[in-house]
This record gives sequence, structure tokens and C-alpha cells, in this order.
Amino acid sequence: MIYFEIISLSFVSFHAFLMIIDEFIFHRKRVLPKWERVGHPIDSLFFLICFFIVLFFPMNMNSILFFTLFACISCFIIIKDEGVHLKYCSKYEQYIHALLFVLHPIILIILFLSWSSFSVSYFPIFEVFKSFFLKLLIYFQFFSATIFLFYQIVFWNFIFKEAEYVSKRSHK
Repeated sequence: MIYFEIISLSFVSFHAFLMIIDEFIFHRKRVLPKWERVGHPIDSLFFLICFFIVLFFPMNMNSILFFTLFACISCFIIIKDEGVHLKYCSKYEQYIHALLFVLHPIILIILFLSWSSFSVSYFPIFEVFKSFFLKLLIYFQFFSATIFLFYQIVFWNFIFKEAEYVSKRSHK
């Protein structure tokens, strides 16, 4: 079990690190168009719905079905912008996105396997993944991702002023 916990922590940490680089280096370097300012919170929302299901619903056939549905939607919705990103993003930002796309389903699989840490599982095979450490990790990731969602909505849609940003960038 300790190996699964270490591997999970590694993947979750690497995913968070890449998200921070993408958001606070690449997104700040270029102006996010309106479609991205709206689209990124939608990506985060579908990701968080998967956490919500695991944290607040018992692991049964219905909730597994809903989790699988929203996990698939989450994995597909994050690639919606890539055609446009070819025009706006540097190759380094695209490398970051590629890594995030690989990690996204892995994080969701870790979340799924950790479900028995939050509720009684109707499937005994998943009990082997029950872990207090994973429970804390998932709670931390859920709260961090929720804060990140609100940051994306508030900063990019209410605080960020595109005209001021463009003006400051052009004077450099």
C-alpha cells in the first residue's frame, strides 16, 4: 500500500507543479482570450465533479457510472482548446499541456481507487486502497482545486484588465 501512496503523491504533486507553471508563468506571459477565461473554469468544474462524487456518495454501481461519465467528459473537455492553442501558445506551454493531458486520467484513476477511503465500498477489491494518507491527499487536492476554480473565475474574468495588461506589455 505504501507504494501506491508514494506513487499517488508523486503524480498529484507533479500535476500540481505543472498546473502552477502553466497558470502563473505561461498564462501570465500571454493574454488569455475570452474563450480561455471561460473554458478553463469549465475544465476545473468537470474535474471537481469527479471529486464531489467520490467524497459525498457511496461507491455503488450508480455512483461508479456517474463517476465514469464525468471522468470521461473531464478527459475530453480539457482538450477542447488545443486547436486554438497551436496559434497562441509557445511550444513549451504545449509540452506542459501534453504532460497535463497524460496526468489527468491518472489523477482520476487514483481518485477512483481511493474511493473506499471515503465510504463503504460494495466492491471488496477496492478496500486494499483504503488509506488515511490518500484520504488527506484527496481532500487537499479537492480543496486546492476548488480554490483554483474560484481563482480562475475571479482573477481572469473580474480582476484582470486586458487593456491595462496590453498597455504595460507594450511599454517594455
